[in-house]
Order: sequence, then C-alpha cells, then structure tokens
Amino acid sequence: MARLSLTARGEARVRAGHPWVYRADVARLEGPWEPGEAVSVADPAGRVLGRGFYNPRPQIACRLLTWHDEAVDRAFFRRRLETAWRFRQSLAYDGDAGRVVFSEGDRFPGLILDRYGDLLVLQALTLGTEAHAPALAELAAEIVGARAVYRRADPTAGAIEGLRGASGWLTGEAELEVEIREGPCRFRVALAEGQKTGFYLDQRENRAAVAALAAGREVLDAFCYTGAFGAWALRHGAVRVLAIDASAEASARARQHAAANGGVERFEVEESNAFDALRELDRAGRRFDLVILDPPSFTRRKTAVEAAVRGYKEINLRGLRCLRPGGVLATFSCSHHVPGALFEEVCRAAAADAGRAVRVRAALTQARDHPVLLAVPETRYLKGLLLEVIE
Repeated sequence: MARLSLTARGEARVRAGHPWVYRADVARLEGPWEPGEAVSVADPAGRVLGRGFYNPRPQIACRLLTWHDEAVDRAFFRRRLETAWRFRQSLAYDGDAGRVVFSEGDRFPGLILDRYGDLLVLQALTLGTEAHAPALAELAAEIVGARAVYRRADPTAGAIEGLRGASGWLTGEAELEVEIREGPCRFRVALAEGQKTGFYLDQRENRAAVAALAAGREVLDAFCYTGAFGAWALRHGAVRVLAIDASAEASARARQHAAANGGVERFEVEESNAFDALRELDRAGRRFDLVILDPPSFTRRKTAVEAAVRGYKEINLRGLRCLRPGGVLATFSCSHHVPGALFEEVCRAAAADAGRAVRVRAALTQARDHPVLLAVPETRYLKGLLLEVIE
C-alpha cells in the first residue's frame, strides 16, 4: 500500500479529528498508487494515522476514512453504511425520504446517499468514492432495502476531482420521478434534475418549524424552488402564499405541489428574479405576516464572500421591510464560506437599515440526518434565523 507522509501541520489536523489533508501538508508519497485505492497516512516519524482516498489533483489531496490501520474494503464499507442507517432509523422521522449518508458527517468523505421512498440516489464526489460506486450502491440497496440506486453526477466535483462517471442506474432500474411524503405533505421529486439530488432534504425540520407559524398568515416565499415551504404553510392554514422563483420548471413544480397539498386556490407563484421581485414588493407597499428567504448559495469561494454578504443584506433588508408588525422572517444561508456569526451580523445590519426592531425566535440549522461533527466545522453549512418584528 502507498504511504502518504504528512508535515507536522498536516499531522496536527488529522490528530485533532479532521479528515482533510491539503496538498501543502503532504511531505511525500511512497510506493505505487492507483486511483481509487486507499493509502496509508503517516506522521513525519512514520507512525500510521489512518487510511484514506488520495487524489493529487484537488487542493484537498486526501480524505481520511478511518483513523485506524485497517483495510478499506467491502467489509469496511458495509460497517460504515450500516452505522449510518442505524442512526437515521433512530431519528424517527415522519416520512419516507431523507439523507442516509452525509459525507464527512458520517465519516465517509465524498459519499452522499439520499433515500426517496424505495429508491436511493448516490453522489460520488471524490475519485476514490467514484471507483467504488457500484459496490457502494449494491451494499446500500441491501442495507436500506431499496429496489434501485441512481447515480447523480456532480459537475462541480467532477471538474475538481477529475471524475468521469455519468449519471445513471448503478443497480436496478426504476422511474426517474417519484412521489415522497414529508409529514403531512406530498411532493414529486425528479431524481435526475434540479438541485442537489432532486430535493432540499436538509430543510425538512425547518419547513415544519416555519409552517407552525403560518396559520392565519399571509406568506411570501422567495427563492421558493419547488415550493416545499409554501406547501407546508398551506397545510398549516396559511391564508395565502405568494411564491417567487426565477426557474420556469421550478415554478411549475411549485404549482403542482400546491395543488397536491390542498391549497392551490390560496397559492400564487411568480416566475421572476427574487431580488427584483423583493424590491418591487417593497416599493409597492406589499406587506406580509411571514416572509421566507431560502436562496441558493451566494458563493462557493472565499474570494466572493464580500459580494455574498451584500446579497444577503439586500434580500433581508427587503424581506424585513415587507413584514407587518408582529411578522416573522425565516431567513437562511447555505453558503459554506459565510459562517453563522457573519450571517447574524448581516441580518442585524439589515434590520438597522430597515428601521425594524426584531427579536430572535429561534436559530435554525440543517436537519438531523445531515449530522455535524464537532471536529469538522465544515459539516455545519446551513444557517437560519426566525426573526420577529416587534416594531
């Protein structure tokens, strides 16, 4: 087995429990290496720290799978998948869709596995995981009890890691559109299209929390995507929901979801840029009792954080201005490079500029099936605030 020797800095990170080894922290690679094979990771003195998948192409050159000197083989994969599945079963969610494996959050870097009914969607985000995707799909189907596993290629990861695999069925075959249940709501998910693996599973608990405030309220759902927040609000007695998204396909799906959840007559979707729509609603004096802002990530790079902050401040400023006294803003950021403290500061500045006094009803984060590892702060990516206008 090839051995990857680390610098002192790389050793310190790994010993602290972080699985990432950057190229700059690699002292040398000894022995033959083949793509997809695990390498032994050692400290400067040659002591083994663990094993992981190595790829010299990206900045993160190695991601540890284990901190033990053990084989990374089919038996290892089975143990990791079984552990992840037992954890999901302990969450006792009301529904038939959710995340089964959350990459670093389940100590399996590079693997995303989502369940939609009796189907699974797999994303291989690293070269090593891609090499084992067929075996992982077979094991996951057996453990979870799925009848088919679809691989969803990720173009961004493909470019970074040099991945070549295409989207398609890894084991079994089924329809590419499936109906799922999430609490009282039903949604249609296109497995081969849209964002992530077809649905924002990480907002499951937040949708329920926000919907609990929707009864008797007029709701604005900006960046609505396929309308899941709006559908939950309708189910919980919202008087009216105005949903906004720039995508014609997403807007059409949002209308279908409103109809499927018994509120189409109280639902309106506007196909437009949410930034422009929020400004126009503010200028027109439109006011709501509940405003939901769930935009896509505004930056994937540290160098673009300043622009992302401006974007978050703009939409939160407009969202707060569009609220009646006593109204609630549910605002989110999934931008990894915008930490929670910075997001809160942006919201504080937006409230000051809007001239609104607000109190924090709750701080929100990703659903529990997207677990956060204390030693890996990058696993906490979704930040949310429920802000109530008191003046």
